Amino acid sequence: MSEKKEEPVQTKKLNIYQKIQKSRVDLQNKKLKKTGVNKYSNYDYFELGDFLPAINEICNNNGLATIFQFTKELATLDVIDVDNLEDKLQFSTPVEIALLKGCSSIQNIGGTQSYCRRYLYIMAFEIAEVDIIDSGNGEIDQDAEQAKKNIDKASVFVIKKLIEETNTDKEKFLSCIGAKRVEDITNDCLGTCMRELNKKKESIQKAAEKSKKENELPEELKL
Repeated sequence: MSEKKEEPVQTKKLNIYQKIQKSRVDLQNKKLKKTGVNKYSNYDYFELGDFLPAINEICNNNGLATIFQFTKELATLDVIDVDNLEDKLQFSTPVEIALLKGCSSIQNIGGTQSYCRRYLYIMAFEIAEVDIIDSGNGEIDQDAEQAKKNIDKASVFVIKKLIEETNTDKEKFLSCIGAKRVEDITNDCLGTCMRELNKKKESIQKAAEKSKKENELPEELKL
């Protein structure tokens, strides 16, 4: 009597939104420890090295890759589906070169680049963090007066672009943060604005991907 062959178990492929959501949960389960200390404001925060090795491991296991790019006006982090290279999620933040005390120009650029990289990974993988700019020990030089100043031109450009891409009601959006124009947004509100607009952009991309999948013909009906 011949033995019955076992049929291979077929696992359902995850799309990029499912992959990044799984990666976020996997990262939460890592129980990461904060090693950064802000002595001025008396709180701890995540350094880039506290979570980047774990993110690289998780992305490798879940079929994702990350690409960070930095220009003088904009920093971006692309999260790419390695099983379908056309699928990616992009997170962005405007750039303003920080003036670190006692540092050369190239050190200022390097410090800003590291901060943007850290900020974008925190945004992309939804790492819980204090809702203020971390500083101290060579990080971005924080000044209460700077926080009250209006955002720079690069930030204005990025926010206007995100408002347009997400079809956001600009007047309603600005009223929520107490500004009449995008140019009136202050630096202390910039992080919140970027986070909320990028979340909305991700949600729209997810809905578009779902609609695309629903409108595709089943494999058996394709020629």
